[in-house]
Amino acid sequence: MFADRELRVRLGSAMLSNKVWQEVGRSFRLTKRELQIVRGIFDDRTEFAIAADLGISPHTVHTHIERLRRKLAVVDRVAIVLQVLQEFLRLTAAPGSRLPPICAARASGLCRLRD
Repeated sequence: MFADRELRVRLGSAMLSNKVWQEVGRSFRLTKRELQIVRGIFDDRTEFAIAADLGISPHTVHTHIERLRRKLAVVDRVAIVLQVLQEFLRLTAAPGSRLPPICAARASGLCRLRD
């Protein structure tokens, strides 16, 4: 059972491609380390687990999370995830975006997704 949860948790950040992560990071002006922390948050990893994954101290992870909260103007980890998802949707709908739209029929006006 634990292994199943671990697998599901690790798939959180995998729902977005590396290209998407790069674009979201660029849009938010995140450092490489901040982006790694955000991906750990997406995977529902604890500060201790993120620290172990990245080879840094839990205190450093905590400091990065606090700075991310201020940078993204959010109050908690859930809000960070929601902010990233909102930015992803915004980027896919933006004209001239490097990311393809979620709905391929959007350009023709046949997409049911709303702005």
